[in-house]
Amino acid sequence: MRIALTLATALSLTFPALVFALDDATASAAATAQVTVTIDRLYDTTGTVEIGLYADEAGWNSDGPVASLNVAPVDGTIHAVFENLDPGNYAVRLYHDVDGDGEFGTNVMGIPNEPYGFSNNPWPRFRGARFDESVFELDAGENSVVAIELMGG
Repeated sequence: MRIALTLATALSLTFPALVFALDDATASAAATAQVTVTIDRLYDTTGTVEIGLYADEAGWNSDGPVASLNVAPVDGTIHAVFENLDPGNYAVRLYHDVDGDGEFGTNVMGIPNEPYGFSNNPWPRFRGARFDESVFELDAGENSVVAIELMGG
């Protein structure tokens, strides 16, 4: 009687620790999530959209994003994907750098003259959005789409 062994079976008999390592890597990959940020109506297609992904209030207020992307508009839209994210709370803040100078443009009074937006689309008056207004939960394996409406500019 012949017994056919699959590669996985042969490996598990020969190198059991390798199989456990492969299982852990597969489980880890399945546990990661992704966020797709979309903007459907850009009124100007020059420059880039600077997008920051934040995992906590400290990052939002001063420490900086856990990930960032600079994306050129295509046909007046943006679709940017943050991959391999751990489950948890996140918030997105972005601006459209229309003039391409790498700076968020404001006038002499500090009022933005380039379009900007936040996850959850809060519309705060006379200030930027807070982390608690923009935060959303990302579950393991989730592929979340965050549609942002621009304001200002």
